[in-house]
Amino acid sequence: MIDPMADLDSGSAPTPGADSTGGEGKDVFDMQAANLNMKKMDTVRSFMGIVSGCVAGVLGLTGLSGLVCFLILHLTVSFAILAKMKFHLHTYSRQPMIAFLSADLQKCALSFMLFWTLFYGIVYLF
Repeated sequence: MIDPMADLDSGSAPTPGADSTGGEGKDVFDMQAANLNMKKMDTVRSFMGIVSGCVAGVLGLTGLSGLVCFLILHLTVSFAILAKMKFHLHTYSRQPMIAFLSADLQKCALSFMLFWTLFYGIVYLF
């Protein structure tokens, strides 16, 4: 059965300037490679959240200074990943720049808070 949403049976010709496959000049995007890239970036950012929480706890940062530490380190790691991509985000991901910079922010913040309070308690309370 043909999917009616795909509009496969319309018989329309490709638009001028399109390739012979009817792709209308769109680039090929390998979803398996994109998912692997996203998994690796997720791992790096999660590890960053843990390490930055340890750093903030050991340094004794409290309140907004700890939050600023997390945001600076998160953006630093995001820019380091972008530098590894030679700042060609569109080649490796279909995300806009702001979505890429704020990706995994909530999940990393939770790891950050856990290790921030743990290391602050170990160093300064005990």
